[in-house]
Amino acid sequence: MNWTDLHTRLASEGLLMDPAAPALDLTVTGVSQDSRHVHPGYVFTAVQGTQFDGHAYIQNALDAGAYIIVCQEKPGQDPRFVQVSNTRKAAAVIAATFYGDPAASLHLTGVTGTNGKTTTGALVQHVLECTGTMTGLIGTVSYVTGQTTYPAQLTTPDATQLQPMLAEMVRAGCQACVIEVSSHALDQYRTATLNFSVGVFTNLMHDHLDYHTTAEQYLKSKKRLFDDLSPDAVAVYNQDDQAGRRMVENTQATQCSFGQNTDADIRFSIVKDSPNGLQLRLDGQTSTFRLAGTFNAYNLAAAYGAARASGLPRTDVIEALSEARPVPGRFEQYLCDDATRIVVDFAHTPDALEQVLRSLAHARQETARLWCVFGCGGNRDTMKRPLMGAVAEELADHVVVTNDNPRTEPAQAIAEDILRGMKKPERAHLILSRTEAVQHVAQACSAGDIVLVAGRGHESAQDKNGVQVKLKDQDLVLEAFASRNPKPLI
Repeated sequence: MNWTDLHTRLASEGLLMDPAAPALDLTVTGVSQDSRHVHPGYVFTAVQGTQFDGHAYIQNALDAGAYIIVCQEKPGQDPRFVQVSNTRKAAAVIAATFYGDPAASLHLTGVTGTNGKTTTGALVQHVLECTGTMTGLIGTVSYVTGQTTYPAQLTTPDATQLQPMLAEMVRAGCQACVIEVSSHALDQYRTATLNFSVGVFTNLMHDHLDYHTTAEQYLKSKKRLFDDLSPDAVAVYNQDDQAGRRMVENTQATQCSFGQNTDADIRFSIVKDSPNGLQLRLDGQTSTFRLAGTFNAYNLAAAYGAARASGLPRTDVIEALSEARPVPGRFEQYLCDDATRIVVDFAHTPDALEQVLRSLAHARQETARLWCVFGCGGNRDTMKRPLMGAVAEELADHVVVTNDNPRTEPAQAIAEDILRGMKKPERAHLILSRTEAVQHVAQACSAGDIVLVAGRGHESAQDKNGVQVKLKDQDLVLEAFASRNPKPLI
């Protein structure tokens, strides 16, 4: 592709600071916003990030052979430097143009919210696949581009990574794609060029205030997905969530609410909730599902709404949802020969932890004890740590505070933040080794008890000072409880 084509697109989007400046006649071979991935002939977009400023790496990109540097702060008068008003948005526009606007060939569903994005997104993809539509998936657990599955690095990758995956989906024959759209992605314009046919809002809880600083800013970032929907799109939202109506108050899209209230467009009620799954009255039809817990009832309703908004018949959607299995690391259950039940879940916010613990408390036998093993991530929202400690203390019989992903923070300091939220922190067990924490519970719990190992879910490595150490909660459970013969419950 010639740079003049990309230059013209930037001009049409109103991003060029000097649209009258002539564009160099150069053949572009690739695009990147990471100087380490630049090759000869590339366009490098110098994005001002939260930790690093791409402008500091312009020379690195030039040394690697970059033909064009797109920047907000022009370091000189070299014609290869192209100044724009917003490099994040420019990166999205450049990537979309370079890869041929693949999203235009896909029916796009975007799912946002604090909790439930991964399960809801996977459920929507499952329904579309079951009803004959080859569907890609971009989410926290993995990126699925048709025949190929990649491990996810971010919930929503940056535009120069997202657009080639969308192009790969189109080449593979996909007709649709479901994307988990994080608040960071919306704030940073990673999905700026995408026209979603369906937008889904799950809920809004305490999270990511280390980045957004206030709950209001967090809400506004999420809301952008719905503000940008076109009039022919559908906004599916959780009416029972206090932020639900605000999410869609300015959208041009058709609104479709779901919830347990009688005035919801899609109403559901829980007939039965057991560890083996839910029985729901969903949009007038009673059916059983493999997913358990009230939170999953909402995820199922959200996915149902998205699928119906995509034009699928009610019976086909419910039939497909009834067959859907849990997502790895999302309420993933193991049942032992002595009836001890272990649940591995990604719950890493106060609300998510509360929802999972309440669901398990509801399902346990009268004499069974509920154990909770969890920690909090380092270099992330510190305000939620004591809140999670308070939730665990209130709802679990035994709490073991351990390590999560400490990153560059001392694990002891993170644990102390958690303990500060407890009324009687001395009653909690503090075992910083996650392996030893799970082993402790395996030795201390009784037959029939329920054990929640929370916070990491599908993750297979622990981040310690930038070093990825292999650590998977599922492996810890299978090893620690081996004498009880734990078996996956699916």
